[in-house]
Amino acid sequence: MAKLVKVRYRRGVLEPFEPLVLEEDTELTVIIPDTAAESADADPTVATAGAWGNLLDCEQFEKEVYSQRLTEVC
Repeated sequence: MAKLVKVRYRRGVLEPFEPLVLEEDTELTVIIPDTAAESADADPTVATAGAWGNLLDCEQFEKEVYSQRLTEVC
């Protein structure tokens, strides 16, 4: 059975936040994210900030919004 374990890397050693129930000399496989920002504590808002920045022409969008608000006076 797989288990997610939160650890801290300090002085070349991975230190688990809670005690692990493992037999001595048990070998484990550890998956390390590419960056610290991908950790479980990362704020998703900060991690994705600006990701859509090049997908929208803000000036054109603003013009479209204001043009849709115009009404005809009869």
